[in-house]
Amino acid sequence: MHRIWLYIFLVTVERNICVRSEVFTSIAHIIQLLDTEIELAKQLKIYLKNEHVRLVHIEKFLSVINNDLSQARGKEEQYFSNPINVYLFFKHLTTEWYHIKDMPSPDIRTIIDKNWLFPSLEDLTGTGISLLRLQNTYQITTSQMANGEIDLKFRSQKLTSDECYHIGRVAYINNDFYYALMWMQEALDRFDEKNKRALISRIDILDHLSNVTFQEGNIENALALTQEMLAIDPNHVPAKANKVYYESLINGQTLSKDQKKDSLASSEKIGSSSKKNFRVRKQRQNNYLELSEVYKALCRQNRAKLSHKRQAKLFCRYRHNNHPYLILRPVKEEQLFDEPTILLFHDVVSDTDIEQIKVLATPQ
Repeated sequence: MHRIWLYIFLVTVERNICVRSEVFTSIAHIIQLLDTEIELAKQLKIYLKNEHVRLVHIEKFLSVINNDLSQARGKEEQYFSNPINVYLFFKHLTTEWYHIKDMPSPDIRTIIDKNWLFPSLEDLTGTGISLLRLQNTYQITTSQMANGEIDLKFRSQKLTSDECYHIGRVAYINNDFYYALMWMQEALDRFDEKNKRALISRIDILDHLSNVTFQEGNIENALALTQEMLAIDPNHVPAKANKVYYESLINGQTLSKDQKKDSLASSEKIGSSSKKNFRVRKQRQNNYLELSEVYKALCRQNRAKLSHKRQAKLFCRYRHNNHPYLILRPVKEEQLFDEPTILLFHDVVSDTDIEQIKVLATPQ
């Protein structure tokens, strides 16, 4: 009898131990699942944060686009008569829209991947070259250009540091180091460390600025900019090589063949940044054609600069050159300048013909 009770007791204890063991095992699994949910919640929180940043960026970009569209609609010709607006418009449709496209959103990528008409990067570069030619011909300061003060009747928005940097890059690639220097300096002046949307860094600007300063012959200034770069990043290899090279030129020393090779190669790379805002001397080398400067001066001429005696010699007349058609309808000719002769012909093409030409020129 005692054996029976002992057996029942042992079986009961064993069952209780097994049940408790299973409970403990189940709780351990649940705790592991809880850890899984905690980690998933963290990842979801990070995703939502990144998604919020992405949406804020898109909203700001859309705000800029809507502002430009509100100015352009209904007065497109007047709006695009300002070349700064043309440059910004091309920049929107090239680099900035593709930056939006690269964001991790398949819906946006699908919308932009449709067969829309987009300008190419070559078109954007072409608008930058046009701005440089306009600036050179009419002697417009970089600050005026960057502030959109080309067409007083229709000003554009101010250029950002990124945009000034891009125009400076266009000049740099085309070996126009004079304007590259001025635009890089303008980019540096407008650079904001707090702007997280900037596509460039202070390091990019200073590196180009030091290189073009050296190309313009200001070795001391190039060395000073390089030293600023090294103050930010002491381990920057191209800047270290350039520093040795510039110092040797200043001290009249001769570099070894390998040192020259490293220094010249490093000048083509992107360097580092600085907290200072070092200003460089902007002196253009006198190596351009005198004839080119003459015609640019003529583009800037106006009758207000002529004396009363010279203005009195200017005239207007009907010109036909004995052509039968022109005898019936001669061309209106106005002399604007005497030496050299500059003539303006009025009403050569009618407004109707102009509109027809514009229709024919529109891409189908």
